[in-house]
Amino acid sequence: MGRRNACILLLLFYAASCIFSASVERTRLDGGFDGVASLSHFDFSHGEGLDDTYLDDVTISLVVQDPGKEVYVWFGHAGLMVQTPQGDVMYDWGVFSFGPSFYTDFLFGRLYYRVTSSWADTAILKGIGEDRTVKVLDIPLDNAAKAATIDFVNLNTRPENRTYLYHYYLDNCATRIRDIIDAETGGAFSAWASSIDTGMSFRDFSTLYMKRSWPVAFTLNYLQGPSIDEDITLYDACFLPDVLIDAVATYFDEEPTTIYQGGERQVGHMHLVGTSLLVGIIIAVLLYSLAHTNRRAYGLLSMFVYLYFTAISSVLLFMMLLTDHDVTWCNENIIMLNPLVVIPLIQSIVIVFRPKTGLGATRAVFRILLTLALASLTLKGLFPTLFIQENLYVYAMILPTYVAMSVFKERDRHV
Repeated sequence: MGRRNACILLLLFYAASCIFSASVERTRLDGGFDGVASLSHFDFSHGEGLDDTYLDDVTISLVVQDPGKEVYVWFGHAGLMVQTPQGDVMYDWGVFSFGPSFYTDFLFGRLYYRVTSSWADTAILKGIGEDRTVKVLDIPLDNAAKAATIDFVNLNTRPENRTYLYHYYLDNCATRIRDIIDAETGGAFSAWASSIDTGMSFRDFSTLYMKRSWPVAFTLNYLQGPSIDEDITLYDACFLPDVLIDAVATYFDEEPTTIYQGGERQVGHMHLVGTSLLVGIIIAVLLYSLAHTNRRAYGLLSMFVYLYFTAISSVLLFMMLLTDHDVTWCNENIIMLNPLVVIPLIQSIVIVFRPKTGLGATRAVFRILLTLALASLTLKGLFPTLFIQENLYVYAMILPTYVAMSVFKERDRHV
């Protein structure tokens, strides 16, 4: 068997292993304090332990802050405020710390968050200091529900109960409060909100909050698989603080109070497919042209492009196979954009120092990737109910480059 055929077989084997890895699925890791299970032990219609005279002066409120500038606060924040005669206390389920194991836990999908209590003024002033709009919605509760809520948050903030396993869509600072409100209403809130179909998916909702950066939106969407692409109900959509406060306000027929109006909100529809296609075409035209006219410039540009492709695909493959990041499992993006791109990357680095180097290996890899991409796109068209992952933006980004480098032919060039 010739060296060339052996290389082709090796590449095909690697591509096949990537396709196989797309079917990997495991049971999501559980751990920490289970808020929903604990709430089931509280009777919100017969709260005990606090005097009615005292509870008459207690108000339970939902506090929501608009998205901030840093990526980890792009999606807003929610807290539960208990206003008492002794002072107003904010309960915050969105706290994490950069401890010794933080980066390891994050890498493997074990995101341990905790709930903390603090004076409400301090938490609100922090949001105002970041120029984020702050809204407050008083939840109309009877004294029994108020007493049970106070008992629960006090239980939840005990050192042995305050930590939980964070999940961006299923268990976060907003869903923890959503579940408390549902318990306060005896399950009526979830029954109402679950009956309302939003016509949108988890991906659709979260992408609305990535408007300020196409690279971040593309990368985060690329890393997430089909588990976030089915339509969800309003109850599920309450993973976002904005949606939660609007839903609760509608359910109770109450109006939130804006206590501070911040700057412009970077939230709205993003033309992810169109922008990705435009970026993809520009990159493809530049790579193809420079490969013929200035091989060293081609090497420099392609090195950064292929490094990005290699980095995000390697991260995805790692997450799919070795971590508890369940939103990355069964991700078909690994089929058409995978770490095979490391071969063109290596060749680009060589070309920077040896511009006369040919592009045979690069062309061969992109022909394989183009075949895989077209095959997967065809399957999506033939079986749309089976391949539900929303990833046309990935095809729009990569296909121009794949086509350009697949049809590239060596010719006389100026170095």
